[in-house]
Amino acid sequence: MAIDSDGTGPQAYPLFLDEPSDVDLLSFDAVASTVVEALLDPRLDPVALGLSGSWGSGKTSVLRIIGAQLRDGDKNVLVVETDPWRYDPQLGVKESLIGEILSALEKALPEEGFGEQSRSVIRRLMRRVDWTKALRLAATSAVTVTVPSLQGVLDLIKPPEQEDEPEPITDMVQFRAEFESLLASDALAEIGNVVVLVDDLDRCLPDTVVEVLETIRLFLSVPKMSFVLAADEERVAEAIATRFPGNQDAEEESPARLYLHKIVQTSVPVPALSDFDAEAYLVLLQIRTLVGAEEYAEIIRDVSTARRSGEWLDQVTSLQRDAFLEHRNVAIRIRPIVHEKTKGNPRRIKRFLNDLSVRLSIADKRGITLDAATIAKLMVLEQYFPADFQEVTGWLREQTLRSNITALETQAGTPSHAVDNGPAVTDEVPNNASSASGVQADDASDDVLDRNADGGADTHSDTSTAPSSDTASAKKFSGGLVRWARLSPSLGGKDIAPYLVLAASFTNVFLSSEGLPESIRDVATQLLSRSPAEARRVSDEVLAALSTQETTRLIGHIAGVIVDEPGLQSGGVGSMLRIARLRADAVTAVITGVKRIKPGDLKPGGLTQLRRDDPPSLVAALEAMARASGKQELVNAVELAKSGF
Repeated sequence: MAIDSDGTGPQAYPLFLDEPSDVDLLSFDAVASTVVEALLDPRLDPVALGLSGSWGSGKTSVLRIIGAQLRDGDKNVLVVETDPWRYDPQLGVKESLIGEILSALEKALPEEGFGEQSRSVIRRLMRRVDWTKALRLAATSAVTVTVPSLQGVLDLIKPPEQEDEPEPITDMVQFRAEFESLLASDALAEIGNVVVLVDDLDRCLPDTVVEVLETIRLFLSVPKMSFVLAADEERVAEAIATRFPGNQDAEEESPARLYLHKIVQTSVPVPALSDFDAEAYLVLLQIRTLVGAEEYAEIIRDVSTARRSGEWLDQVTSLQRDAFLEHRNVAIRIRPIVHEKTKGNPRRIKRFLNDLSVRLSIADKRGITLDAATIAKLMVLEQYFPADFQEVTGWLREQTLRSNITALETQAGTPSHAVDNGPAVTDEVPNNASSASGVQADDASDDVLDRNADGGADTHSDTSTAPSSDTASAKKFSGGLVRWARLSPSLGGKDIAPYLVLAASFTNVFLSSEGLPESIRDVATQLLSRSPAEARRVSDEVLAALSTQETTRLIGHIAGVIVDEPGLQSGGVGSMLRIARLRADAVTAVITGVKRIKPGDLKPGGLTQLRRDDPPSLVAALEAMARASGKQELVNAVELAKSGF
């Protein structure tokens, strides 16, 4: 059980905000400090730098670290943070960007003396230019990558609002001169550099992207001004290309890239996460709610030290607490595939963990007791190998799940007996009705199910549609399935069917047995219900009226389901015993059906339902299976039932 971030209550499955982190979990400070050094280099004035990375790579987090380092390091730096994606479209892009910068400068001015004089200049810069007209003029000339001509400049002039106000600025060149003069004024002498951090540029519409770049190039590129543009360079170039037609296939020489490189001198890439980074990120996110802020900061520092010294996480002493063991194991197990499939993208990794938390919470509330590592492994299959996931859910529908899982893990070299197993399945029958094989998937996942520690099913030949064990073992599985099967933990001895039903329901996949005739589908659903009352609704008259073929198909279906879903075994065995008592022609099929269960997978619940009127051959078969299991509890269950004969 984890603790809420405020430390006030339980939070078993925490979600992680899809927002940039103020805590540097990935040593992005190395990237940030490189940018800061360039911004403070007096030889680069003015300068515009790109901070390039794909969606979710951590650009905003790096941008925040840059701002923090600038504020903490050089007190003569004025940092202006802006996000064009959030601009009010009614105000205009250029107006918004210039307005934010001028407002920040105005706040930095002293209250008296030169400050009042400079404040007057700022007001003139704000009021005298009609930026809506400036936008149109700039757009007509920007493709030339030059300052616009003076044609139409007088259209930019607004008449003075008061007679004593300074004369208006007459053109863009004059605006730049006034702006440059403002930055060089005595009032702003204490400010050595104005750094504008522009975020989310690659989220903006193409027109907004171009207008931001135009504003920087045409109006604001003067000494003491520095810009950092956080964006995916490819997306920005694509946005520029929509505004300025030309041969965009020329790569570096394309008009779009020429335009971008004219404004942005160089780009600093945000690197994708390494194997170490991905595993560290998975662990650090999961344990956040388990410790206080100070301890968490210490762990982050220890991980950062290990990263720089080339150590591994198992060498980080502060991570070796027992409370972190499960989270570390989950990270270790899923990291190889998650790291590859997310391409080392922090936001995608965080999203996977959020999805995992949601699944764990829903599964827990629906009585699915699989451990977190097992559900994480199944989620890897679902999210990153969707075609293979459909194949596995198809095994459940075809009643070959356990035999195929066993064969798959054998082919992958990770048989269940060689890997960790969970506690054995109990024989409890909860009082809620449904079956993964015969009802809507969403309803079936309400069952309360237990884990099974023993190996996969022994698929003896029978008259049902399920393939033999030889068929399953001879099957060749896809490379993706084999690779996934090698992830720990093994699934061969676990009751994963309830989770597969739940996961399939999220994608509207219906897992009823399509091969079962419609005439007996409802009968099968009721007989496999976890509610004894629901099973009893199938009357003896209905079972007696079934044809021999229907009865054989029904028995084969029940046998296949209880092999794949051990939690349904007690009810399934009881239903087959009931059919054998009513139908002499079904005894052979029932014996064949129960023999599909491995002796070691038998549970006492089915055996205790033996009665005096059961066919002797069937009683003998179950008694032999109980003795073959080597479990005294099963032998005792048969003897207890026979004592009542």
